[in-house]
Amino acid sequence: MKKWLGIFLFTLSILYGVEDVYVVPVKPTPEANTIVTKIIFPRPYENKRKTPINVQLRIEGFPLGVITQNDRKNEIYNDPDGQAIHVIIDNRPYLIYNQSLEDSFDENREYYDKILSFHIPFTLSSGQHVIRSFPVRSYGESLKGSGPFAVEIFYYQDREKSDTMNVDLQKPYLTYNEPQGRYPASKSSPILLDFLLSNCDLSVDGYKVRLTIDAKVIQTLTDYVPYYLYGLSSGKHMVKLELLDKDDRIVPGFFNVTEREIEIDNYIGISP
Repeated sequence: MKKWLGIFLFTLSILYGVEDVYVVPVKPTPEANTIVTKIIFPRPYENKRKTPINVQLRIEGFPLGVITQNDRKNEIYNDPDGQAIHVIIDNRPYLIYNQSLEDSFDENREYYDKILSFHIPFTLSSGQHVIRSFPVRSYGESLKGSGPFAVEIFYYQDREKSDTMNVDLQKPYLTYNEPQGRYPASKSSPILLDFLLSNCDLSVDGYKVRLTIDAKVIQTLTDYVPYYLYGLSSGKHMVKLELLDKDDRIVPGFFNVTEREIEIDNYIGISP
């Protein structure tokens, strides 16, 4: 119902010549409580002395590289490379991995877990760093249970282990997921807006997430669910998410104001 409401509102904007963006909440995709992501390397608070820095993740109960089989894969952009792991270093755009290098099975040869290893593909500055990792459906929606989300602090060439980022993983913080990158332009297909929250809940009179697109405040979000964005025109856009407290002030924290540039491209085909 909410999906059709979004399409109706967007159609009205076209008919009356008004360009606007509409945000429609949708139900989270059901997820099993057995899915777990673990960061094996780097170890917690480890000081890495040289590059390349190796990252190793263990993903339990979530197959990579397969298409998520539900109706949502036909409603929004669906990556043909399938389900994946998103990895965020500090607050850079996510890295995406959808193939494992090693599989483990139980005695019945049934799916058990996967080991994913890769090198951080850019140079880090000396000091403190944070790695966040979580699985996503083939259409980009993150799993929002506590088990699938993993986070660690580590250091690079910093024997003193200085608190250069002023990060407290016990306090409320936001993890921006989607949108990111390039998307096909389509009046009938919305774009996914998705984020994760740690150590807080959203409510009308509590924590909120403010959505700003191209320097215009679009909406303050009070439900911790995925959203569909309708009405973004072709071209580049800046999407910003901010975590707010009950008084609508930005919650202090390195991750709580995150901005990404996206592009709506008429020439990118829509995946089946």
